[in-house]
Amino acid sequence: MLNDTIGFSEIYIVCGRTDLRYGIDSLAGVLKSIGIENPATAGTLYLFCGRRSDRIQP
Repeated sequence: MLNDTIGFSEIYIVCGRTDLRYGIDSLAGVLKSIGIENPATAGTLYLFCGRRSDRIQP
């Protein structure tokens, strides 16, 4: 799905388990709680880890 990451200026890996059933507003709240002021910045990719630690969800 993400074969090419050239278009992103910043990539964040959110450590810890995140419930991937959250909606976009809840995921933005998770990002704000870890100190990211504006999660809607263009050119930024956030990767979340779910229950299985061998998979990353963009």
